[in-house]
Amino acid sequence: MRRSNVSPSTIPDDVDGSSALGVTAETGPSTPSDSVAQPPPPLRVGPIYAALLIIVLLGALDHTIVATALPTVVGELDGARHMAWIITAYTLAMTVGMPVYGRLGDRYGRPLLLMVALTIFLGASVLCGFAQDMFQLSLYRGIQGLGGAGLGVLPPAIIADLVPPRQRAKYLGPLGSVFGVATVISPLVGGAITDTVGWRWVFWINLPVGLLALAMAFSLRRLKTARGSGGVDWPGTLLMVLFTCSLVAVVSLGTEPGISAGILWTIGAVAAISGVLFVVVEIRSKHPLIPMKMFKSWPVVNAAGLGLVIGAGLFSVVAYLPSYVQMVYSTSASVAGMILLPMVLGMMVSTNLTGWLVSRTGRYKIFPLAGSALAVAAAIGLRLLQPGTPLPVVGILLAFLGLAVGSFMQITVVAAQNAMPHSVVGSVTASLGYLRELGVTVGTAVFGGLFAAMLAQSAAENTLGVPPSTITDPQAVQQLPANLQAGVAVIYTDAFLPIFGLLACIFAVGVLLSVFMPEQRLADHRDLK
Repeated sequence: MRRSNVSPSTIPDDVDGSSALGVTAETGPSTPSDSVAQPPPPLRVGPIYAALLIIVLLGALDHTIVATALPTVVGELDGARHMAWIITAYTLAMTVGMPVYGRLGDRYGRPLLLMVALTIFLGASVLCGFAQDMFQLSLYRGIQGLGGAGLGVLPPAIIADLVPPRQRAKYLGPLGSVFGVATVISPLVGGAITDTVGWRWVFWINLPVGLLALAMAFSLRRLKTARGSGGVDWPGTLLMVLFTCSLVAVVSLGTEPGISAGILWTIGAVAAISGVLFVVVEIRSKHPLIPMKMFKSWPVVNAAGLGLVIGAGLFSVVAYLPSYVQMVYSTSASVAGMILLPMVLGMMVSTNLTGWLVSRTGRYKIFPLAGSALAVAAAIGLRLLQPGTPLPVVGILLAFLGLAVGSFMQITVVAAQNAMPHSVVGSVTASLGYLRELGVTVGTAVFGGLFAAMLAQSAAENTLGVPPSTITDPQAVQQLPANLQAGVAVIYTDAFLPIFGLLACIFAVGVLLSVFMPEQRLADHRDLK
């Protein structure tokens, strides 16, 4: 096996030579002439990193790109009762697929697996565009989510294969920025595509971009990664899928009217039993899907907890704040969606700045601590908003929230990877991604259910003399007189802003986790053992 040097021109200025990255390429068996033969072509990091950014963008875009196309899709396919499954199928499949990709990547290598995931994603995108009914579209979206799971967890693990821990935050920062930008712009992109060339191109647009990323990432085939032994923990996989699906079902159905308590208790019992069995199986498994031993490491425990905080806290804001802005400030859906841009800009600045600082100093504990504290302050500020608060003030508070969360969103992943052997870095990264996505799914369902319940009650009991259906219809509200619009704004404010009080409590838990986070030295070299 011959080692190849990384071309100096492909290394960032602040990485000290090829030894800092230590990227290796796999070639054929050596011969006596190897000592005088030309070395194999260098593995260029630039194209690989660009491909990883595009791949993360694709996976993140399809979280919600279909949201603004839903009315058109429902009208054409006649499936209003099942429209939620178009989004839920993708998110749920992505959540359960993450740990599986982590284990498979550790066992068989991540580069080839990433290309397989991208191929599945692109193939399912084609099928989604040809769907003829809601069942087909939901099924194909689920398959697309299985590919999207690999696009979400394999790129950060490949970064761990390319660079040492101390340099990783600098590379993971832009990945986090891309994810944040995609989360906000995807509904806008989906709406624009639907209005111009039709909703089917919301899925087909993935093809040219995905094929470009696949071609750029082709050089990954020569990347040498550590590989573990053993097979896949299929009993653990089945229990994890059962636990995740039943947990999401009980949380989602718990806020739906007309669902009997007996059904909820039954599904809840299934979730509890399968969750306990999953932990037991993973503890006893020789090759676990989620290595439970990793939770003996405090950096991993803190990273897992902070991942849940980010998932449950941040994305509940992303999901529902535009609706609040649209109704309280009487704006269009496009303008309401733009309110999230300050938060994205804040995340972009802080993820890249803190990544650079960590690579320079090797210290990281201060960022989760300060970021969680700032997030608490921003959430409290948002809780104190009034219907007449200027919209720029809301944007400033969201910018602070983005700065806060972005300061530790990727650094915790670096700390967890650094604390564990490189042979399980894929499983560790995927487990953190799974917990974050679980937080997103559960948090969004809980906050959305509370918001919907309080809004429905306030609308039914309103003293404005306006039908409840009018209060929840943006176009109807904008036709009301100014005094009635002000009354509707108060109703939405009373229903939505208490969520920020819960958000402050969630980020306060992040402060406590950060206080007890140990700060270990970030290695300056790659450990492939």
